[in-house]
Amino acid sequence: MSALSTIGHRQQLLLKALQRSEGGLTADALAKELTISRNAVIQHIASLEGNGLIENSSLSSTGGRPSRLYTLTDRGQELFPRHYALFSNLLVSWIRQKLGDKKLKTGLIDLGKQIAREYQGRVDSHGSLTDKVSEVTSIMQELGYDAVQGKKTGNTSEIVASNCVFHKLAEEYQDICQLDLSLMSTLLDADIEHKECMVKGGQCCRFKISKTGKTK
Repeated sequence: MSALSTIGHRQQLLLKALQRSEGGLTADALAKELTISRNAVIQHIASLEGNGLIENSSLSSTGGRPSRLYTLTDRGQELFPRHYALFSNLLVSWIRQKLGDKKLKTGLIDLGKQIAREYQGRVDSHGSLTDKVSEVTSIMQELGYDAVQGKKTGNTSEIVASNCVFHKLAEEYQDICQLDLSLMSTLLDADIEHKECMVKGGQCCRFKISKTGKTK
């Protein structure tokens, strides 16, 4: 089931209308497009904005109050199929054929570190491991994981993801998990143990985080 299909029918139509309109649409234009009242559109807009799927900007008007132009956010755009899984599979397959398994694994680790550099400042701004893990959990959610902060025991913590953004790819190339491990290890400057993996039959992907004075 696609993420778009979990949204109400009217809101799906609204999102599709915005996807077709690169410049965005006003509430009045959406009401006309969907053949529903402006008040109904405003209610749907409030819900979709609250979920981070659309955003608005003010437009100047020659008369009356300024109108608002609504567009899809990046998160809203991601609701629509883009065939990333196909392209990712082809790319990983090509790298594996050309360079071999060892260099594919090394490349995935390096990629995880590279992604981590984009977010490192956010994590380093926190003092405790618990706060850092909370920030990394938020980052993983932004990257598409349905992740939560798990239990904390002594000097260890957990991040638990109920989905895998690389699931189909990881079924064929299990080294893909090295990207996640490298990302978290770099961000948290900690040892990461993949305690449970969905691709290997687990109910979730469970990562145990141990702070052991590891250096980057």
